[in-house]
Amino acid sequence: MKDRDSNSPKSTKCMAEPKTVKKIRIIAVHTPISVILQPQTFASVFAVLIGVIPGLKSFVFGSGAPLGFLTDSLDIVAEAAVPSAMLVLGGMLTEGPNESNLGIRTTVGIIIARLLILPLIGMGVIYLADKWNFLIHGDELYRFVIFLQYTTPSAILLAAIANLRAYAASEASALLFWQHVFAIFSLAIYLIIYFKLLLVHA
Repeated sequence: MKDRDSNSPKSTKCMAEPKTVKKIRIIAVHTPISVILQPQTFASVFAVLIGVIPGLKSFVFGSGAPLGFLTDSLDIVAEAAVPSAMLVLGGMLTEGPNESNLGIRTTVGIIIARLLILPLIGMGVIYLADKWNFLIHGDELYRFVIFLQYTTPSAILLAAIANLRAYAASEASALLFWQHVFAIFSLAIYLIIYFKLLLVHA
């Protein structure tokens, strides 16, 4: 009797896992560990550890640090990162949108979420942070920079990482192209809103 109940369609349906959990499990099973353990991940983990532990921070940063030569070299390389990224962005924009498998609906949804919805969420986050005294009091330029963080298109390095990993490079390029095109209008609208909010707050 118990075996018959356990094999019934009703009992199987009751014990079925949610679709979201099933999708996450499938992605976790099919994602190789080499994709997760990337140099960027290790660099982020080491950066957090060095910043949290005072002994490691003084060992790496500072004029008399034993590994100060390494941070100086990284600073020199970092100075060329932004100009190089601008060159990559200019090359992508001149080529126009590449062929993408995302579809029009997905592309439009991502653009709306990034350029219209995320700034609204950012205004709510900044309002709560200001209400709970997490922000610097009286520094309107600081608030304006935080506002802009939620309003700009996706990072330029998105396409560079996609090209480096040879995964969805054309999709990332197309998304960046259309986001920068429509950001002209969304930035103009939100800049007006931000200035009005900051003037009222001041």
